[in-house]
Formats: sequence, structure tokens, C-alpha cells
Amino acid sequence: MFNSEQDTSVISKISCLFRTMNSMMKKELQRYDIGRGQFYFLIYLLKNGDGISQEELNEHLNFDKATTARAIKKLIKNGYITKKIDDNDHRINRIFLTDKAYNIYTEMEKLNNYWEEILTDNLSVEEKEMVQDILNKMLDNILRYKAKNHEEVS
Repeated sequence: MFNSEQDTSVISKISCLFRTMNSMMKKELQRYDIGRGQFYFLIYLLKNGDGISQEELNEHLNFDKATTARAIKKLIKNGYITKKIDDNDHRINRIFLTDKAYNIYTEMEKLNNYWEEILTDNLSVEEKEMVQDILNKMLDNILRYKAKNHEEVS
């Protein structure tokens, strides 16, 4: 088991959180035939509406193009989304949710809230806000580094 007291590395702790959450998510999402990777795309579309371009989806979620393409392909295969070429610009693919996706919206929202509650259990409102602020700063740091170095970080 991970000993959070011994390892003071921020990266190790983030990695442990990520791996543990992914393991929990994988189990819960199996019944919907959704992988943990597709969950982020699906929940974003469910919360923000569909009709977004594949490129815009990629930018909003900050995944590399290949990861976005794989997630979209799997969600299409499993009947949660469709992809249509934009009427005005044939280079653009628009993503649309299906009835099957809308039918599981409540369950996806419950799971998302459940995992959020697990992560933030025993944190005060102030601590939750502090965590959000710190994570936002860390994300800004890595995105600034990525932009400066013209690298795709997945």
C-alpha cells in the first residue's frame, strides 16, 4: 500500500490518486461498456451539450489527438455518440450524443459525484477550494510548459 507519509513527491501522490481512481472507475463503468478513458469525453459532452467538433473536444479536455480519436471511436462503437461531417466545413467532424448516452446521464453524474465525494471526504470547504486552486495552478504550469515546448502531453 502507498505510504503517503514517506513519499513527499507531488508526482508520486498524483500518480497514486490517478491509478487508484482509474481502478475504481474501471470496475463501475464496465456495466455500461465504457472505459475510464471514454468516461471523461462522455461526461464532458453530457454536461456541455453536443455538436462540438472533435478538435474542440480535444482542446477542452486537453488530450492528444490520438487519445481523442480512440475514445470517440469506442464511444461510437458502443452506441453513445455519432460523428457527422460539418455541413459548412467538410474537414470538421461534429460529435453528437445518442439516446443511449442521454439515458445514462443521471448514472454518469452520480458516479462522477460519488468519486468526487470520495476524493474530498474529510476536507473542509476551504480545503476543497484550496485543492482546486492548487490543481489549477499546477495545470496552468504544465500547459504553459507544453505550449512553450510545442509538445503534446497526453
